[in-house]
Amino acid sequence: MKLEEFINENLLYGRALIDLQVSKKGSNPLWTGFVSTNQGEFPAYIKKCRHLDGLCVEIISSLLGLMLNIPIPKPILVLVEPNHPQIFVNEPTFLFGSQMYDMPSFERFLIDCQLSDECILDYSDLHSIVAFDELIANSDRNNSNILYDGESYRFIDHEKAFLQSQDPRLPINEMDKIGNISDIVQHYKGENDVYIHKLMTKIKKTINDEMWATNCELLIQKTKNNQLLSDYNTILDRVRNFLIARQSVLAVLIEDAITPPQHPQQLDLIGGSNV
Repeated sequence: MKLEEFINENLLYGRALIDLQVSKKGSNPLWTGFVSTNQGEFPAYIKKCRHLDGLCVEIISSLLGLMLNIPIPKPILVLVEPNHPQIFVNEPTFLFGSQMYDMPSFERFLIDCQLSDECILDYSDLHSIVAFDELIANSDRNNSNILYDGESYRFIDHEKAFLQSQDPRLPINEMDKIGNISDIVQHYKGENDVYIHKLMTKIKKTINDEMWATNCELLIQKTKNNQLLSDYNTILDRVRNFLIARQSVLAVLIEDAITPPQHPQQLDLIGGSNV
């Protein structure tokens, strides 16, 4: 599929319908209900992002993940008018929307089934989501930002990716981190050299075969040409530069994240490893 076709298929444009419900999930103002989009009506989550660049980061992260075959709900650029009965805005405003699925959070699933989060290690594409979260420096893949119904996973909420305070060549800042799947891997399997070797083999293949900076750059450039996102050009340039810099040390960062801290790889800040 050509890049333009991919974006047209996966980035939805919509208008918030009435009779939305206020949701208590998450820390952002959040509503659930139907959105009328260019591809029909969809049940969706609609949220006000906390940060000025949150809308753009959410859209870019979602599209990038979908391009890498990560199961992420389609992002929706949702227009809200000033007279909307549930969402109060002073002027026509774009909010971030996400296609809604009838799935509990991973956190709720674990409680209901009395399981530990170790069960996510059985996920067949574990290597892909670990690599993706490290690529975008997602500091908030806690169990509430994973949907799971016992069969399928969906990964949501990427507003904390690409933080301006994050050096793209360094590990995710522990002060920003709320929870990551790499932490689960480290806790249960970090000292299992055979497991880590096999997982890293898959991760390195994913990085080499799919996570080319040039592909990321093409996606961002195409989104940058979107007139509705024209105010975010500076942010898009920052994201582009971040991805290019981070890819050069990505495998080392991931291995450090999933292994115990007493045996870390040593990063060469010029862009490689000194091991």
